[in-house]
Amino acid sequence: MTSNRIRTALIPLVVGLTAARAEAQVPPPPTDPAGPAPAAAAPAAPATAEPVVPAAEPPRQLEVGSSDGFFRPGILMQGWYTAEFLGTGADEIDNTFRIRRAEISAQGEIVPGWLRYKLMIDPAKVLEFGSATIEVENQDPPPTDPADPEQVTVRQPVSAVSMFQDFFVTFLVPYVEISIGQFKIPVSWEGFGSSSRLLLPERAAVSRRFGDRRDLGLMLAKKFEWFGYTLGLYNGAGQNNFDTNNTKDVALRLEAYPFDGLTIAGVAYLAVGDRDQPGTRDRYEGDLRFDYAGFLFQGEYIYAHDVDSSGTDVHGHGFYAAVAYTIADLLQPCVRVGYLDPDLDQEGTGSTDELWQIDAGLNWFVHKHEAKLQLSYSRLQYDERTAGNQVILSAQASY
Repeated sequence: MTSNRIRTALIPLVVGLTAARAEAQVPPPPTDPAGPAPAAAAPAAPATAEPVVPAAEPPRQLEVGSSDGFFRPGILMQGWYTAEFLGTGADEIDNTFRIRRAEISAQGEIVPGWLRYKLMIDPAKVLEFGSATIEVENQDPPPTDPADPEQVTVRQPVSAVSMFQDFFVTFLVPYVEISIGQFKIPVSWEGFGSSSRLLLPERAAVSRRFGDRRDLGLMLAKKFEWFGYTLGLYNGAGQNNFDTNNTKDVALRLEAYPFDGLTIAGVAYLAVGDRDQPGTRDRYEGDLRFDYAGFLFQGEYIYAHDVDSSGTDVHGHGFYAAVAYTIADLLQPCVRVGYLDPDLDQEGTGSTDELWQIDAGLNWFVHKHEAKLQLSYSRLQYDERTAGNQVILSAQASY
C-alpha cells in the first residue's frame, strides 16, 4: 500500500523531466519566419599536422682537414663507337668500341681562400700491350751481308703507359693564382679547355697536333671581369717526364672579354735556352669565341716551329672554324671546317701530308654537359692520300 503511494507520487516528476530534456534537444522555431536561419555548428578543428621538412640535398663537397677545407670528387666517362672507311663507298669498314676517357679527379681547398689542389688520373689511357715486328741484324752466326736483317716479334705498349694526368697545388693571392705541378699548356682553346665541353667528340686536327699537351712546371694565372692571363714555365719534356736539359718552355696566354659572350685571345709559347737541340718547339696562336643566346662561333689559328730528331727546322700551321646553335637547351647541331699542314717545306704523304677536315655533328644534352650524347661525321681530305671518313658516337657522364 505504501509502495503504491510512492509510485503514484513519482510519476508526475519523471514525466516532467522527460519533457524538459526534449525541449532542450529541439531548438525553438524562429519568431520571425523571414529572419535568418540559425547558424550551423562549426566543424571540429582537425588534428595538428606535422610540419613537412624538405629532403636535404646531397652535399656537392665534403669538409676535410682542421681548417674548414673541402674535398670535391669528379669523374669524366666517355664511351665511343667509331667506324672508319676510305673513299666514298668502301666495302670494308673498320669499327670498334672503345673507352675514350675514364678520368677520376679529386680537388678542393685545404685552407679555404688560400691553398687549392687537384689530382686527376685516366686509366683508359693504359691499354694492353700489343705485338710489333721489328728488324734486327742477324748476329749469330755473323751475317755474310750486313744489310740482311732478321725480323723478330716483341710485345710493346700501344699507347701511353702513364695514366697520370693532372697534379697541382695552387696558392691563391688577390691578383694571381700560383700553381706548381703538371697541367695542360695554354696552347689551343680546344686543347687547353676541358674535354667534357668539346663541341664535337674529337678535337680539330690542328688542336691535337700543336696543343692538347701536359707538362710539368710552374703556372701563374688569373681571370678578371674584362681580361685574364696565364703565364707558365715548363720542362718541355712532356707528360710525367723529368727534364733532360736546361732548356725550358715559356708560355703566355692573354684573354680579353669586351662584352658578354665574347673571348679574344693570343698565345706565345717559346723554348728558351739551347734552341738548336731536338725537341725545341715554338707556338703562336690567336683564337676567337662568341657564345650568346644559343649561338656559338669559335675558331683558332696556330703557327708552329719544331726542331726534329735530326736537328732540322720544321714549320707548320693550321686553323679551324666552327658554328653551332643550341635548340631549347636540348639539341645542338654543329659544323666545323679545319686545315692542317704540319710541314710547310715538304710535299708528300704520311704524317707531313696536308689535310682538310670537315665535321658535322649533333649533340643531345640529356642534362647539360653532365650527361650527353654526341654523333659526328668527319671527312678527311688529304693532299696525296686517299680521303677518309669517320663516324663517332659518344656517350658521356661527368660531374
